[in-house]
Amino acid sequence: MLGKHKTLAVALAAVIAAMVAAGFAYFPSDDSQTARATADTRRFVLILAGASGQSESAKFDLEVAARTEALTSTCMKSHGFQYLPKNPHSVVDVEDASDFSSLDYARKHGFGISVFPHFAPEATAAKSYLKTLSAASLKAYDATLPGCVDSSQRTTEKEYGIPEANSEWARVDGEVQHDRRYQSALETWRSCAAAAGHPAQSRLALITDLRKEYTSVMAGIQSGNQVLPQDQLAALAAQNPKWRKFHQSELDAAVATFPCSQAADRTYVSIFLQYLNRNS
Repeated sequence: MLGKHKTLAVALAAVIAAMVAAGFAYFPSDDSQTARATADTRRFVLILAGASGQSESAKFDLEVAARTEALTSTCMKSHGFQYLPKNPHSVVDVEDASDFSSLDYARKHGFGISVFPHFAPEATAAKSYLKTLSAASLKAYDATLPGCVDSSQRTTEKEYGIPEANSEWARVDGEVQHDRRYQSALETWRSCAAAAGHPAQSRLALITDLRKEYTSVMAGIQSGNQVLPQDQLAALAAQNPKWRKFHQSELDAAVATFPCSQAADRTYVSIFLQYLNRNS
């Protein structure tokens, strides 16, 4: 599963035309990008389908984060500012990302709902640079950065064929969902999960219900509009009886339904690959 990404603290520009006019848009001219994007599109489709394993998913996330940071640096430089690319591990957490293929993960993190992401610390050199800017330059820097970040993200997604991968996955997934073999596997999952004490229509439905409960629990822990650092939020949660109860119930559900899900996942991936390869 994909890693958890850090939320940006700045608002991103929404009008593409304005971005281009301001000089924020960067598009690669190397023709080899097209071939690479095609390969990466299939690569990401397989990740979304759960057919590639956690290590490949983590590798992809880190590559995308690194490329986005490099493009952001180039964009900021073109506007006269220094921007040190962040360590990809400070942008995306791949260590705690949901891993439905691992029983150890289920025992430790459940479905990954109540996990608090851990990010590598950002380099102090970046903060040092900002301190050298005048008030006017810092204001201009803050105004420029959102546009560079947004255009860099869009360019990276284009280079890696991410929009196409999302569309392709959705198309093939729709075929799998209507396949009688997978529908039969879901019926088996439901019987298995019910016998394990966690009746639900599917793992996704079970996770959705748990996430709603988690949202309610967290609302009671973090009040107001203040956004707390993840480590502070984790410390508060660990002291909260309702959070501890929820966390244990999540672990219990993930572990109890793990054998059920493994069987259904194998069927899903097998059928997904058949449809994907047939249409390739």
